[in-house]
Amino acid sequence: MTPPSNSPVASADNARNTRRRYRFGESSAARWRLLTDAAAILASDGARPKALASVLAKTLAFLSLEDGVLLEAKDDGLHVCAAQGAVSPIGARIMPRHALAATMQPSQQVPVIGHGVSSTLRISRDPQVGLEVLVPLHFDGKNRGVLGLLSAQPAPPPNQEDIATLQAVATLLAAALAASKQTTARPVRPGLAEISEVLTPRELQVFALLPSGMTNAAMGEQLGIATGTVKVHVERILHKLEVGDRTQAAVRAADYGFGP
Repeated sequence: MTPPSNSPVASADNARNTRRRYRFGESSAARWRLLTDAAAILASDGARPKALASVLAKTLAFLSLEDGVLLEAKDDGLHVCAAQGAVSPIGARIMPRHALAATMQPSQQVPVIGHGVSSTLRISRDPQVGLEVLVPLHFDGKNRGVLGLLSAQPAPPPNQEDIATLQAVATLLAAALAASKQTTARPVRPGLAEISEVLTPRELQVFALLPSGMTNAAMGEQLGIATGTVKVHVERILHKLEVGDRTQAAVRAADYGFGP
C-alpha cells in the first residue's frame, strides 16, 4: 500500500530522492569540470610540467585523494613527470613491479584498483595505502604511462562513471605526452576544450582512436566495450560534431592532435 503523499514515510522518501538527485547532479558536474579543465589545460600548454601538475591536482581533488603521481613510460622504466604528496619526486625512475607491471600490460585498459596494499609509489616509513588507483595512459595502441592516485587512509573506490572519466583524462594525458615526443608535433587546437564539453568521456576516447583507422571491433577490444557500443558512440560523435562520415570525424580528431 502506498503511503499518503503527506505522510512522514512519504516525506522521508521524497527527501531521500531529492538528496540522491542532488548528489548525482553534483557528481556529473564534477566529472564535466574535470574533463573540460584537463582538456583546456593540455590544449593550451601541452605536456609542460606545470600543465601536467595542474591536471594531476585537479584529478586528485575530483576523487578527494591526497597523493598522486604521473608516470611516463621510457625505455629504462617509468619516469615521474608530475607528483603531489608523499610520492616519488619528479625525475625519479620507478621500475614497474606488481600492480604497476600489471597496469603497463598492453592488454590492460581499465584502472587497477587496490585496497590496503603496499604501494611502490609512496615514500613513507609505511608504504601501505588505503586505496591505490592506477590508470593506464593508453593511446594509439600503446600504454604510455600510468596515472597513480593514492590515499593513505581507506577510501571508497571510484564508481563506473568516475572510472570512465579517469580513462578519458588518461587519454588526454597520453595524447599530450605522445605529441611532445614528435619533432614536428601538430599544434593542439584550443577548441579541444569545447569538444570535451560536447562529447561524453567514453565518446572522447572513441574520438581519439578514429585517426588510427581501427575498426569498431578493434576499438571495442582496446576500450573493453562491445563492438555495437562503439558503433553507437561513433554515430553520436558524427551527430554531435555535425560531420558527414567517419573519415571527416577522424580528420577532425587528427586536427586536435590525436592519432599517429
